[in-house]
Amino acid sequence: MKVVFLLTQDRGGPADLTVSLARELAARPSGPEVTIAGPASILGTEQSRSLLRPVHMRSKADLRGLAAVSKLLQRLAPDIIHAQDRRAGLVASLVAGSKTPVVLTFHGVPDNAAGRWVQGGPLHGRRAGMSGGSRLVADALVARRIACTIAPSQAMAGFLHRELRVPPGRLRVLPNGVAIPSPRRHGNSIRTFVTAGSFAPCKATPMLVEAFMAIAATRPHLRLRMIGDGPDRRLCEELAGQAGRGSPVEFTGYRTDMDAQLEQADAFVLPSLNENLPLALLQAMAMGLPCIAADVGGIPEMLNAGCGMLVAPGDVRSLRAAMERLIDEPALAARLGAAARNRVEERFSLSGCADNHLRLWSDILGSRHR
Repeated sequence: MKVVFLLTQDRGGPADLTVSLARELAARPSGPEVTIAGPASILGTEQSRSLLRPVHMRSKADLRGLAAVSKLLQRLAPDIIHAQDRRAGLVASLVAGSKTPVVLTFHGVPDNAAGRWVQGGPLHGRRAGMSGGSRLVADALVARRIACTIAPSQAMAGFLHRELRVPPGRLRVLPNGVAIPSPRRHGNSIRTFVTAGSFAPCKATPMLVEAFMAIAATRPHLRLRMIGDGPDRRLCEELAGQAGRGSPVEFTGYRTDMDAQLEQADAFVLPSLNENLPLALLQAMAMGLPCIAADVGGIPEMLNAGCGMLVAPGDVRSLRAAMERLIDEPALAARLGAAARNRVEERFSLSGCADNHLRLWSDILGSRHR
C-alpha cells in the first residue's frame, strides 16, 4: 500500500500528527510505503525529512502550488491520499484522479464559525461571519467529493453529520494518538504550570495569565511556562509584566521539543474556548502531568474527572480554583497525573492510532476492489 500524507501547513497539531504517524508506519517492517507531501519547513528528525517530498500551496489561489502538488501526486501514484488539513483536503479533492481515494482528517472548526460547534463558553451560539460560513460550505462540498472524512472525536463526528450533512457512510471516528514517553519522576508539589498553543484569541491565554498572576501574588515560588507564539502573546507579556522585575511567567516561543518542555513542568493547563482533540493535552497526559482543561469540543472524551480537571470555558474563577486545588492537594495531583498517563496508553497511543488508520485505508481499498 502506498500512502501520501498531504499537508499545506508546517506546524500545529495536523503537522505534528502527520509526522508522528508517518514515522510510526515507516518503522514497521510490513507497514505501508509512506510519503509526506508538504512544506519543506516541516521540522523533525532526519527520518522525518527522508519521508518528505517538499511541495507547498500557500493559499487557495496559489495556482503554481496547485500545479506542483498535482504533478507530485501523479509521480508518486499513491493508493491513498490522506489530507491532514483543510486546504490539503480541498487540493486533494481537486487534483486526485477518480481511481485514487482521498481521506481528510477534520481537525477542527475555524474560530469564526465555532459558535455552531462548541457547546459552552463565550463562543457558543455566536453567528458565523461571512468568512467562517463560506469555509464551512467549502468543507461540506469537499466532504461530498472524497472517500472518507475522519473525525478525531465523537463530538466532531456529530457536528460533521448534523451541521455539514456528511453521510454516515463517509464518516469515521479515529482518535488522535501520541507516543508514550518513558515514565518521569514526579515532584511532591506543584511549582510550575505549563501551557502550549498558538496564542490565538480562542486559546484564552490572557485569561490563564490573569488567573495565574492572582495565585502567584501570594505564592511567589510558582512559575508559568507558556510554549508557542501568536497574536495574544504581547498581551500576555504585558499582563505578566505587571508583576515588575522577575516575572514568574516564561515565554519560550514556538518549540519542537515538546516532551523536553513538558518535563520541566508539574501541571498542564489548556483554557481554550475552541478545541477538538488537542495533541498538546494528549502529550501532557502521556507525560503523567495532572491536567486542567476547558470543557469544550472533544476534550471531555479524553480528560474526565477520573484523570483530570475540567473547568467552565471562559470562567477565570473556575480556572483559578482548579489550579489552586492542584497546588493545595499534591496527592490528588499525583493521582490524576498517573490516571492521565494510563488513559492515553489505553485509548490514545500513537501505535493504536496508526493501527486504526491502516484498517481504514484497507477498508477503503477493499471496497473499491469488490
